Parts: sequence; structure tokens; C-alpha cells
Amino acid sequence: MIWREVREADLLECLAIEPRHLGDEIVGRECALAVWRELIRSRSFNSCVVESASLPDRILGFGASVFVTREFATREIEDPMPGLNSRIIASIANGASVVRPEADLYNACADQPLDVVTLFGNWIDGLSAEQVRQIQTAFPMSFIEAHLGYRLNRLFQENAGDAQHNYIESSGVWRITKRYTDCERALAVMTRSDAFSVSGSIAASLFQYQEPILGLRDGEKHLLVEALTRRSDDELAKGMNLSPATVKKRWQALFERVTDKHPTLLPSDGDESSKLTRGPQKRHHILAYVRSHPQELRPYRWRSVKDA
Repeated sequence: MIWREVREADLLECLAIEPRHLGDEIVGRECALAVWRELIRSRSFNSCVVESASLPDRILGFGASVFVTREFATREIEDPMPGLNSRIIASIANGASVVRPEADLYNACADQPLDVVTLFGNWIDGLSAEQVRQIQTAFPMSFIEAHLGYRLNRLFQENAGDAQHNYIESSGVWRITKRYTDCERALAVMTRSDAFSVSGSIAASLFQYQEPILGLRDGEKHLLVEALTRRSDDELAKGMNLSPATVKKRWQALFERVTDKHPTLLPSDGDESSKLTRGPQKRHHILAYVRSHPQELRPYRWRSVKDA
């Protein structure tokens, strides 16, 4: 299976997988759909569409999350009620959004780490047991890729239905803190201590954070995110809608920044015979570094397609 970010054209099909996650109870369906379209353009939103590698464009599962304000997260956890998604959707529709501003994603510090709400995480009916297993692998891996490198505080979500309850409980790292027996929903929470309570859990990586040191600009982050898919400069230029000369200039500016911020990361220029390989060597070192230090690329959105 493969996964990618959601596109607006996918939205109706994705949200139809589990209508209880639409969040339309307060503002109605059309308004809720408009808010979802707004959300997918925000850096505070992350998503995962799971497709079959053998059947292109067949959506099998959909997951989505959003960063919310600390005040909203604390209030929801201390006084849980059903309709978590609907309150987030309504806040945006009413102009009093509880979504964490994009600027905060750059500046989350020790006393204001980020709280995450998983808005959606379901798959279509009628899949084989093996397909469900693969989707259940793809969801956490894509979630980790989308959130790794942020300073996280708490994760929480409102589950709907037995399949999602069982999936969440089987993970061992989520705690069901409130069950709403009248509507088959439950609130699940994960903290740093929960993630580290299960030996070898991949969830623990979400709460391991290091400060970025390169201070990359958005254009430099964009270049590196695209280059992580191993594109040539011509492919990068086409994908980023830039000229090859501009891409080359961005690489050069990036090399200068890295040399200034992290002098030991790049190989020395060496003698004249190394000129032909110097650029590719520098790229290799920078890409290897940001791959293992994702905080350097935050809050740039991931847009790659990954095998599951």
C-alpha cells in the first residue's frame, strides 16, 4: 500500500468512510465540508490517504490530525464530552478557531509544546484481514512521519465504533479516558509517559525532540523536502515551478547557510579535482542529516508517497 496527503478532490470520498468524524453536528454538513477544505490548506493540519499500490486511485483509508491550542486541549481532557470534531469545526466556522496558529509551529518551546487532535483514522468496509493489517501499519507510520520533529505535548482523539476502539486499545499506548455509552464514542489520550510505557513502541519517537540549529528558510525547506525523493535538479525545478538556475542558486545558498550554522556537517572543498563531486557530496550530507533530524524541516508539510 502507499500513502500520501489528502487532496481537495478526495475529500468527499475520504469523509464518507466514517461520517461520524465529519464534525457537522453543530454547523451542518455544507459548512463542515467548507471548514475541511480550509483545513487542508493549513500547515496546522496533516493527513494520510492510504491507497492500494495495485489499484491506483482507490482510497482504502483516511487519517487526519490538527494542532490545537493548549487551552482547548486541556478543557477537552478535563471535561470530556462527545462531539470533539464538531467543536473544532464550529470554532473555525465561527471565527474563534481553536486550531494552533501556524506561527506557533515555528516557536513551540518547552513550556508550550504542541497538542494534537486526530480528527480521522478509518478504513473502508469489505477489506481483507491482510489489507486491514497493512492499513493499521500505514496509519501510525504516516502519522509519525507527519509529526516527527515537532515538540509534542499530548495526542487525543474521539473514537467511533468498535473497530476503531479495538484498534486504539490494541496499540497499548493510547488510554481510553472517557466512554460515551449513548453514542458509541470514546475519548483516547496519549502522553509522553504513555508512549514510553510500552517497551520498543514506535510512538516514543514522537516525544523525542531536539532544537533545530540550521534555521532554514521556507524555500530551503521546500527544496530539501522535494530532494528527499531523490529528484534531479531538472526534476526539482519542474516540481517547484522554478528555473534550473534558481534551483542551483538555492543549493548554493543552502550550502553557505549549513557551513555557517553547522561547520562540521559538510566535507571540505578539497582540491580542484573534487569540484565535479563536491556539490553532490554536500547534498548527500545535508539530506542524510535532515532525514535523521526532521525538526530542521518543520513546519514544512510532507508531500511524499511512501510504500506501506
